[in-house]
Amino acid sequence: MTESEKNAKIQPKKGEESSHAGREEVYLYKDSGIQERHGKIPIWLQLVTYGLLIWGVYYTIKYW
Repeated sequence: MTESEKNAKIQPKKGEESSHAGREEVYLYKDSGIQERHGKIPIWLQLVTYGLLIWGVYYTIKYW
């Protein structure tokens, strides 16, 4: 597989070009169909992650 096949850009549908202006490009891995793009982590998921880390430190200290 060539480099250009690995990083094939997905072509936007008609009418989507103006609504997606300024966004990063989306890449499609043709063999697997996986799309790669920049993604934001939701705030609630960040809070859950930090909460679990803090709880893990607390639990380790309290019950070591």
